[in-house]
Amino acid sequence: MSDSAWARFRRHRWLPQATLVLLLVALTAGFALVRGEQRHRHNEDALARACGGALPREDAAELLADDAWWTLRTGPGPRGLVSCTVGGDGDGDPWFTVTAEPVLDPPLKSVRVDDVVSRTPYEELPDWAEEHKRADQRVTVPCPSGLPGYARPATSFRVHASTDSPASEWLGTLVAAVAEDVRTSGRCGGKPVRDTDVRQVSPSAQEAAPDAPPAECAWFRPALLGPALKGAEQSAYGATHAWARACSTTLSKPGGGVVVSSASWWGEVLPEVRTEYGHELALAGRDGQPAAGAKTYELAVWAEARCAGGRTLHRLGLEGADRDLLLSRADALLARYLDASGDCGDTKVLGKVWG
Repeated sequence: MSDSAWARFRRHRWLPQATLVLLLVALTAGFALVRGEQRHRHNEDALARACGGALPREDAAELLADDAWWTLRTGPGPRGLVSCTVGGDGDGDPWFTVTAEPVLDPPLKSVRVDDVVSRTPYEELPDWAEEHKRADQRVTVPCPSGLPGYARPATSFRVHASTDSPASEWLGTLVAAVAEDVRTSGRCGGKPVRDTDVRQVSPSAQEAAPDAPPAECAWFRPALLGPALKGAEQSAYGATHAWARACSTTLSKPGGGVVVSSASWWGEVLPEVRTEYGHELALAGRDGQPAAGAKTYELAVWAEARCAGGRTLHRLGLEGADRDLLLSRADALLARYLDASGDCGDTKVLGKVWG
């Protein structure tokens, strides 16, 4: 019977071919199923290890291609926190990168006002220090207790992320999760980091509105100098760093102009400020007079205060050809600047000094 059945099977017009096709389909499906399970386990393992296991896996998977084998690059991030990149192994496959870093400015070239507001204020700026400006989303988290392991106080950190995935709306969840992991492991205290704390990275106010004055210069208005400079052209430069904030505003008008500068220093740079501006501070309040017949006068007014719980030094500078204008406006401008400097008390005006 079996031989007869096998003979009939072999003589059948299409049954052998159909059986072979079905066998090949079954083998292919089985191979694909096995490979799919292997890929799934591989991808699950990649997400489990990414960024020290802090990523929410389901949300992270939404950013990536389901049919790709995901590659992982992870390890200590800038200055010892965390960084990870996950993406498909094929060209055009989506990827994402999440990085956590302490907020630590490199040393300033100088504490002088002109250097603080310059476009290159630092001795050397590492590449990683600019990455957060090019990211898609980020959050900055305070760490009042200080992150351990840093010679300089690291009382805050930021987490930023980038992706080329069309499902970029999931990126903020990853940023919040990594930030919360760093906050708890670093024993920072404070409130938990939530998805709503993460912000889309956008151009700075100066980049978005080039004609608007920098935030550091918002306290000043040309009208504070009186009607003499009405209609003058105005240009302003400002910057805020870890231990210093400064602004320089130039008012230009035919027949004369004025340069108004303001600066505040605190924390670890105070000894350097007292050295760099030692001559001015030594003469402040001694009722010195400017040189007779000068074409341009420089006047500085100094004050010290306690702002946000720490000692600070403040300087208001004026430069122009009208000596009486500078002298008559200096005290009011300093008071205006100090009022706008935030939570400050125990203010003591050290006095004026002519340059």
